[in-house]
Amino acid sequence: MSWVSAALMRIASRVDGLPEGQGNNYWPWSDSDDGRREYISANKDPIKAAASDSGLPPETVAGMAWQEGEGDPGWLDEAAYEGRKILPGSEDPDQTSMGPMAIQVRRAAEVLGYDPHDLTGLQRDQVVFAIKDPAKNIFIASENPAQLEAGSGFADVPPEQMTRAQMREIAARYNGGPYYESDAAQAYGRGLDRKVDQAEEALR
Repeated sequence: MSWVSAALMRIASRVDGLPEGQGNNYWPWSDSDDGRREYISANKDPIKAAASDSGLPPETVAGMAWQEGEGDPGWLDEAAYEGRKILPGSEDPDQTSMGPMAIQVRRAAEVLGYDPHDLTGLQRDQVVFAIKDPAKNIFIASENPAQLEAGSGFADVPPEQMTRAQMREIAARYNGGPYYESDAAQAYGRGLDRKVDQAEEALR
């Protein structure tokens, strides 16, 4: 019996055949569009491959990377995760968002085929290690909205035929999950719509 899920093994195999993924702002806080462009350009191969695997337009994945690729530094996310494990009254550490595209540990566990309510210590370590890996993080993050898209009315639309409105909804589902109709999630979708052209340009 394998201790690694089939989904994680598949992603690891895909990543092995691609150029090494590049991380983003691990140490400094940043809100630089130049940094976003550099991150997307450096990871264009994993982004395109992940989009192809998940059935999403590559510019949609790049647009989400644009929105998530800057902000709080990586070390702060890791410190929050470790702190929540030991500080009384803290949030569930599995609700911590980690990695370049800021995906929650619990949601990443679901994407990878684990039960987030019954994770073993080894499984949790595998999930955290995977979302901290730049290339695997992209694949996991792109699988997240692809799975959520199944509940939409356009799950069977080929990626090259998706409209901007559908891309906005995918982004809103990525941000809000079941609460994608909330104001915050809808604002996230509109944010992707405003930046997706710049993100697509960075992919070239």
